[in-house]
Amino acid sequence: MKNFKLHIFYYFILHRYNRLFRNNYPSKKRVFKWKENLKKSSFYKNSTLPYPIVNKQLFMDNFDAINTVGVSKKEAFEIALKSEQTRDFNPTIGEISVGLSSGTSGNKGLFLVSPKERAMWVGAILDRVIGFSFKKRKIAFFLRANNNLYESVKSKILTFNFFDIMQPIEGHVTELLKIKPNILIAQPSVLNEIAKSLEKKNITLKFDKIIAVAEVLEEDQKKYFEKVFSQKIEQVYQATEGFLAHTCKEGKLHFNEDWLKIEKKYIDENKKRFHPIITDYMRFSQPLVRYELNDIIHEGETCKCGLKSTVIDKIEGRSDDVFTFNVHGNKIVLFPDFIRRAVINVSDEIHNYRVTLTNKNTITYAVEVTKELNKKEISKKVENALLDVFHKKGIQNIIVKEGSIEINTMNKFKRIANESKKTI
Repeated sequence: MKNFKLHIFYYFILHRYNRLFRNNYPSKKRVFKWKENLKKSSFYKNSTLPYPIVNKQLFMDNFDAINTVGVSKKEAFEIALKSEQTRDFNPTIGEISVGLSSGTSGNKGLFLVSPKERAMWVGAILDRVIGFSFKKRKIAFFLRANNNLYESVKSKILTFNFFDIMQPIEGHVTELLKIKPNILIAQPSVLNEIAKSLEKKNITLKFDKIIAVAEVLEEDQKKYFEKVFSQKIEQVYQATEGFLAHTCKEGKLHFNEDWLKIEKKYIDENKKRFHPIITDYMRFSQPLVRYELNDIIHEGETCKCGLKSTVIDKIEGRSDDVFTFNVHGNKIVLFPDFIRRAVINVSDEIHNYRVTLTNKNTITYAVEVTKELNKKEISKKVENALLDVFHKKGIQNIIVKEGSIEINTMNKFKRIANESKKTI
């Protein structure tokens, strides 16, 4: 793509304008172009309105038919897996960049991005995440896999440093101390490891901006990171499905509704929680049309920052990780928040934990605490707190036992996980 940097600047200006003056609906021009492009997709060209709701499984099953650039799922997987194995993330299919995501549930997802879409994405990231500046800055970006999409952020005034989380964290901390980046971008589980390492060494490392990505950022994590780094923690809601939300100047997470249409599928009786159904008017190579995410979103109140776009008060987790039980013929649902509150209310010394439904009647849990001397006592209190939650809900036939926190860098870390997928 000729004049790639010029295109980035154009889209930066366009995103800035849309955020300020068109922040809760896409322009008619953008929607028209997107609909015309949709005719190139054999999956959608003969579809009747309203378009069908799709999920990740259906999206991947129809990968060849949905994308408009003639890339097969087989070909895309081959190049993406080769990149994973060689750790060389530069190969493309023609001009199309291919990315592979493990997903929070561990299911692999593929995404395709053209040079134009890369320029649009970089312009959006500059506007809403990194911020534009003529000052030279260094970015440290921790991720499982690099991609041409992320490398596109590079410029003469913006240095991009990719840190492979498959490698030991101590080596990365040494490198951070050496290069002293201005901006740190990483998953909460990685930020936690960096913070612990710095505390252990009694070292202070200053950043102008710290951005949490990929995993759910919980309030206790945020407080811990802000204490260690002496810096406000921002969030980006970015997935295989696209750049979905950003943190505003007031610290609130907003959907990017100047290019996204958000439909809400409520999943509880009081309409507190919903699944977002996403239509992305910035995706052309691989159209995203009425794509239902499995994330559990809590909607926030109107933000005083001035943006009219929907505020995300909390991303609770995935519906895959809701604990569901059958007690005497009655279905009992425990959303992640019930488990989360039970654990973190035990002690302020808990800075990380994991609770897993491992089989039909067994819960394992593990905690990391600031003072190891108190771990045994705190761990026992967590066990009792969890038992109390289950018993109050009428779930008596449950075993709660201590396990361990294991972080698999191939998948996103989840504090609360349902590995059973069965009911009692």
